[in-house]
Amino acid sequence: MITSNQNPKIQKTRALLQQSKERKNSGLFVVEGVRLFEEALIANWEIDYILHSDNLSTRGLELLHHAEERKIAMDEIPYSLMTKIAGTEHPQGIIAVVQQTRIPISKLLNFVLICDSISDPGNLGTILRTADAAHVQLVLISPNSTDPYSPKVVRAGMGAHFHIPIYQANWQEIYEICKNPKQPLHTYLASADAALNCWEADLRKPCAIIVGSEASGPGNDALQLADSMIKIPMPGESESLNAAVAASILIFETVRQRWK
Repeated sequence: MITSNQNPKIQKTRALLQQSKERKNSGLFVVEGVRLFEEALIANWEIDYILHSDNLSTRGLELLHHAEERKIAMDEIPYSLMTKIAGTEHPQGIIAVVQQTRIPISKLLNFVLICDSISDPGNLGTILRTADAAHVQLVLISPNSTDPYSPKVVRAGMGAHFHIPIYQANWQEIYEICKNPKQPLHTYLASADAALNCWEADLRKPCAIIVGSEASGPGNDALQLADSMIKIPMPGESESLNAAVAASILIFETVRQRWK
């Protein structure tokens, strides 16, 4: 059992939870809780090690047994230590350090979401969860967005990281993906100032949708990439929507148009 706050695994876990640079340099991230741990096991992502405490649920203990069968390194720690390093107020008794895995991108894309400068982790995680539910093929995270592997994003994503490709990319890379000659995507940029509303746009054709921060609006790179600008009709007094809400509406309007 690990009991020291200075143990290397405890220090490493804390650094991964707190520092984006550590996650980027190591290619690792942290999942907390029984459900996300189960998602990591089902997806068969490489798990470096597991920390667990004695408050694990029956389901958590079953999953720990499966991890033992896979010979994944694990250590028990006191619950008091778990509460000091965990990112949640009442941890469920399990933390896993997982290797970031790049899910392959489909060769013929027809449904892509681009997150432009989404800085709030809760918003980005919610967007990823929605994209997963709608079977978006690829989510591209532009520069200046928050780290998609931060603990808050991972928790809010509710397992999306294990199901769909999520790629941090610069704008040149985003352009090359969207304008692939084999199947170029019509790129729609969400903007409250657009003349075309999303109900009238043809979202059945292969397309990418750019959603940006409600605080700063679309950046110049997003504007240059866009083939069309679309808006969500808002008959009320509010001038803008939360980025995650706007993304959800546009994603599921695409699903609605394509539904058979």
